[in-house]
Amino acid sequence: MKRTIEPHSLKYVRGFSLVAAIFVLVILAALGAFMITIGEAARWTTVGAAQGARTYQAAEAGLEWGIFQAVTPPGSCVPNSTFSTTFTLNAGGLNGYSVGVDCTPTGVTEGGIPYNTYAIASKATFGTFGSPDYFSRTLQVTVTSAP
Repeated sequence: MKRTIEPHSLKYVRGFSLVAAIFVLVILAALGAFMITIGEAARWTTVGAAQGARTYQAAEAGLEWGIFQAVTPPGSCVPNSTFSTTFTLNAGGLNGYSVGVDCTPTGVTEGGIPYNTYAIASKATFGTFGSPDYFSRTLQVTVTSAP
């Protein structure tokens, strides 16, 4: 037995496919926008981690330079004075980083033997303060010239 649909019974379902198609398009557009937002956040997280690591390495380079200046005669960091300098790195991945190094020496006598201790601080920065691409790291160390 074959069933036939009468034309007058279809008048109540007209346009339903259009509503369903628009609903599906809206859901897919919202899902696409959400995926783009998540992808952008992941990209900025990766960029931030890489820039943070580079900034740390720039501060470490400044610290190593300051240690060399303190313990290698005739260094720039001498007793009874405070040494401070700023320089810009221009090699490889550290190009554009500004590094400030401060060295404060202190004379010490222990067991009748005089020597110096040096408090060295290195601050590396990249970008302009207040901008989203600004990064800053500060490292500090105390070294000595004790025998």
